[in-house]
Amino acid sequence: MKTIAIANQKGGTGKTTTAYNLGIALTQQGYRVLMVDFDPQGNLSCYCGIPPEQDLEQTITELLMKVAYEKPLSHRECVYQSRRTDDSAPQVDFIPSNLRLASFELAMGTMMCREVLLKTCLEQYSSQYDYCIIDCPLCGASADKRAVRCQRGHHPDAGAAVLGGWAVAADKSDGSAAQKSTLTAYIRGVLLTMTQHTKVSEHYAHDVRAKYGRTLHVFTTEIPYNVKVQESQAFAPTILYELKSSSARAYVDFTQEVLGHGREEQVYERDEDARDR
Repeated sequence: MKTIAIANQKGGTGKTTTAYNLGIALTQQGYRVLMVDFDPQGNLSCYCGIPPEQDLEQTITELLMKVAYEKPLSHRECVYQSRRTDDSAPQVDFIPSNLRLASFELAMGTMMCREVLLKTCLEQYSSQYDYCIIDCPLCGASADKRAVRCQRGHHPDAGAAVLGGWAVAADKSDGSAAQKSTLTAYIRGVLLTMTQHTKVSEHYAHDVRAKYGRTLHVFTTEIPYNVKVQESQAFAPTILYELKSSSARAYVDFTQEVLGHGREEQVYERDEDARDR
C-alpha cells in the first residue's frame, strides 16, 4: 500500500479538496483506496458524507488510542464507506475524524507520537488497499516518501519563509523493525493550488519553481482557482461535478503525475531511487 499524505499547516490551501479528488480519481482507475481524515476539523469526513454534528463512536482517535494502549485491532476497524447524496461519485473507504482528535493530541503531548501511532494503525490495512490518502495539517512517519504539500499559488507564503521551514518525517525503511523506527525528513512534492491568471499568482508560482524546483519536486500540474471547486464541495467531487472545468481537468492531470505517468514525474522517480541507493 502506497501512502500519500496531503498536508499543510495553513488552512484554506485546498488540501482536503485535493485529498478527496485524488482518492476518487484513483478509485475510478480501479485502485483500492483508503482515505484517512487526520485533521480534528473533520473536513474530509464531511466530504465523505459524515456531517460535523454526527457524533461517531469509532474514529481515527479510537484507533490511535487502541494502538497507544496496545489493545488488539479488529479487521477493518473504524473503516466507513463514503455516502454522498450524488450517484456519480464511487464509494470510497475512509476513516473519519472529529474534534476528539485534538484532545487526544494534547493528551499525547508530542506531534511525532501521533505520527508513529498512525503508521502502526495503517499497517493492518496494507494488504487491503493499493493507496492510502491522508488529509492532515502535518505529516510524518505514515507517509512513504510521498508527502505532498498543497501550496496556494497566489499567496505570499509561497516563499522561503514557509517552504524553507517545512519538513516531513517520512519512513524510508524496507520493512525491518529497526529501520521502521528511523525517520528521514522528506518532502515528496509541492502542488500549487488556487492559481490565477494574475501577475501576483504567476509571480509566486514562478518563485516556488525557481527557488525549489531543483531540490523539491514541484508538480507540473497547477490547480487553478475556480468557483466550480467551491460548488463541488456540496454536490460531488470536482472531477465529476463539472467535467470540463479547468480544475477538474487539473485534478485528473495531477493524479496521472502521482501515478508516474507524467514524463517529469518518471524522471524524478528515477533520480529519487538513485539517491536512495
